Amino acid sequence: MEKSSGRYSCPEAAYVMINCKMGYELSIAEELKNLSGVKEVECISGNYDVIAKIEVESVDSLRDMITFKIRRMEGVWSTTTLMCIGSTTPMIAQ
Repeated sequence: MEKSSGRYSCPEAAYVMINCKMGYELSIAEELKNLSGVKEVECISGNYDVIAKIEVESVDSLRDMITFKIRRMEGVWSTTTLMCIGSTTPMIAQ
């Protein structure tokens, strides 16, 4: 976290859950690992096939990555994005 002009600036973070064609899970996961801003990638089972944690500097950068890179990968059917809400205050006070 960097401090600039008296405020803290946090990167925008989100989890992107991906549905893909059967057999494309591993190739999509490998392709995601090569994208700048992708911090974690896992193949999963359940309603989604792959999940990726992304951290970028702005919401615009996040939107562009999902729209123009991830959703255009061969084998990707759909994505669902969960935005992280950054806070320096703990959600549960002890």
